[in-house]
Amino acid sequence: MSMTEIEGDANSASTRERKAKRATAAAVFGTLVEYYDFSVYGYVAATLATVFFPSEDPILGLLSTLLVFGSAFLVRPLGAIYFGRLGDKVGRRKSLIACITCMGLAAGLTGLLPGYAQIGIWAPILLVALRLLQGFSTGGEIGGAAAYIREWAPERRRSLYISFVPSIGNVGKGLAAGVTALVAATVPAEVMLDWGWRVPFLLAIPLGALVLVARLKVEDSPEYVENSAKQHNSDHRPVRELFAGHRAALIKVVAIALVQNIGTYVGTVFVAVYLSDVLNFSKAASSTIVLVAVLLAAVLIPVAGQVGARVGGKRLLVWSYLAYIVIVIPSFMLIGLGSVGMAVLGLGLSMIPYALCQAGTYTTIPEFFPVQVRHTGVAFGHSVGAVIGGGGGPYLATWLIDTTGNNLIPAFILVLAGALGLAVSATVRRNPENVTHLYR
Repeated sequence: MSMTEIEGDANSASTRERKAKRATAAAVFGTLVEYYDFSVYGYVAATLATVFFPSEDPILGLLSTLLVFGSAFLVRPLGAIYFGRLGDKVGRRKSLIACITCMGLAAGLTGLLPGYAQIGIWAPILLVALRLLQGFSTGGEIGGAAAYIREWAPERRRSLYISFVPSIGNVGKGLAAGVTALVAATVPAEVMLDWGWRVPFLLAIPLGALVLVARLKVEDSPEYVENSAKQHNSDHRPVRELFAGHRAALIKVVAIALVQNIGTYVGTVFVAVYLSDVLNFSKAASSTIVLVAVLLAAVLIPVAGQVGARVGGKRLLVWSYLAYIVIVIPSFMLIGLGSVGMAVLGLGLSMIPYALCQAGTYTTIPEFFPVQVRHTGVAFGHSVGAVIGGGGGPYLATWLIDTTGNNLIPAFILVLAGALGLAVSATVRRNPENVTHLYR
């Protein structure tokens, strides 16, 4: 090979890596906003219970609000099918643009809704409708972002690049917690009930616009473009192909995503309500504690991604499941001591298994599917896991705490999730076609 050819290859590789970084930034910035939009509801759930579900029994109002929170998960598989099919047929980029547009509109309109006192029963009905729209768009975002980054990233750094999806997603949750804490700390309680709760939702509008601009400026993934050139997309049926030829892989992805979503929505979203309504921390203190924890997780997840590149995805997941079993009960015992400092320490410790699980999950699940069904497979499998783990987890935890009076219920749920994860990981075998990435 001549010197000119060597220099040309180097320049091509350098250009590819620059584009990969821009594409990754556009994808994860959108994931940040998606997580922000989706998580705000959970962080202001106690306030929404009063505004939209007035009741003499505060637990009943909170349960109603959490049911609406959970309803968004029911439509996530539908969104996954719609946006996944869109991503596999016409491109990851177009699907991601559609996802962020849908989510931004839903969150922004939620911030403009009148409460029950203004329009009666229409208030909770419209809240449910917009929450369902949020869930629909979220169904396509995470699978699209993971597939898109996986197809852009250099193979030697793929685990690191993809780990930024959950890492920056946690920054989005941290931003949601931080904005909520700031509003709760700066306005009186009656103002929070009047219009203060609207501020976090309305912020979704400018954030969504920024993501839209970023995603319009990037290209589709080279692997997708190359694959599209080889087949006739008009005849391509990714949903049918997924269920006909990749059922075993899909079942494993659902199970892995189930455990990951229990960790996410019980351990980082529901815990804000748990701190304020069960352990009687102030809403501002609760949001601050969660903010510190999820920002810590955002730092730990890329570190875990680097570890996964060395030891393999399966081992990383096994470590995360073992850590859930060992760490979370002592963590929640510290949280229950009533001290803000101990709560920060306890929740921070629980971020260790959480970070390992996040990095392991998002790095491995795109590898279970070939490029022609990757967006649909990852999005649908992850969404089904989210329906069960994320949609049911917060409601189950609230109900069991109220029924049993045991404040360690969330920790027990996370331990059971870890045990389930270990059982699932035992079914993942070395497969030369699609899961050799799980082993090193």
